[in-house]
Amino acid sequence: MANGSPFLVRTFCATYNHESYITDAIQGFVMQETSFPVVYTIVDDASTDKTAEVLRRFVNEHFDVDSNSGGYDKDTDYGHVTFAQHKTNKNCYFAVIYLKENHYSQKKSKAPYLTEWMDTKYVAMCEGDDYWTYPLKLQKQVDFLEKHLDYSMCTHAALWESDGELYNRGCQHEEECALSTDEVIKCGGLYLATASLVYRKELVNDSPEWKELSDVGDFPLQILGTLRGGLWFLPAPMCVYRFMHAGSWTVMISDRFIEHAFTEIKWLRLLDKDTDKKYHKAIQTHLFSKFIRFLFRENKISTSQYVITYLEAEKQISVYHFLKDILRHFLISIKIGFNKAVKKNQQSE
Repeated sequence: MANGSPFLVRTFCATYNHESYITDAIQGFVMQETSFPVVYTIVDDASTDKTAEVLRRFVNEHFDVDSNSGGYDKDTDYGHVTFAQHKTNKNCYFAVIYLKENHYSQKKSKAPYLTEWMDTKYVAMCEGDDYWTYPLKLQKQVDFLEKHLDYSMCTHAALWESDGELYNRGCQHEEECALSTDEVIKCGGLYLATASLVYRKELVNDSPEWKELSDVGDFPLQILGTLRGGLWFLPAPMCVYRFMHAGSWTVMISDRFIEHAFTEIKWLRLLDKDTDKKYHKAIQTHLFSKFIRFLFRENKISTSQYVITYLEAEKQISVYHFLKDILRHFLISIKIGFNKAVKKNQQSE
């Protein structure tokens, strides 16, 4: 185990108001069949629904919290902590933290509460509204990383769930392969599901400024994986990513999409500079397809910014859509100017 830690893998699971989903997530943890011990650190960010109640009931029914087995329950100044081993899956440990105050709204880190379990060789991820579906998921990914020391991260295909229906979305290569930095940047943060990622702890040591600037964690982490060692893809879908449901990240980010867009533009341009523009076209293509056209239509960026980004992006963007956007933006600008003139004239009268 890494640095004396009893665990080879730590899984981080953040949850908030996931009462309807958290059982799927934790059952996906318990089903894992591994030859090594795993600690699943689950942080409930002061949910206002019954997420905490569901977690407590599950742990009490399936885990041994008795001190004789190394388990414990304790109150702290930031919340309540429960640590326990599963009654039958002896390689499965839960460390559940019930926070007193919501940290996301205060932009406070949860990392200081996880120091007891940080010193693992590998880190896996799964949000509280997503879930794993294959018992050997962790074993397969860790086996690959143990045998291929040059790679820093391993991922796999995922199914997307929306309104109870499952879809094949995101990365869908038919064979195992390495994912390039260009591919990951172009395709964006939703190309790979967060619940599919397993990486070496050292990957995030001395994180670059552009990663720290981001308001999301998984997309820059994926890029970093391709830059520091490599990112390997397994084609079997072994998790489900829930998309656009109440309380999901995709819904929360849509409520502040413009702010998120400008943040992503900022950190990607910093990445562009940091990598000596090696991935410039990939960055420009991603920005144009995901953000620039939207911001242009919303009159949030200038025509010159729009044109420059288009010209620097790859020509997979159609000229038709480019000219259509320009014309629409021009007509909107005329309309805005006309309305301002009318309003000014009315006020002068």
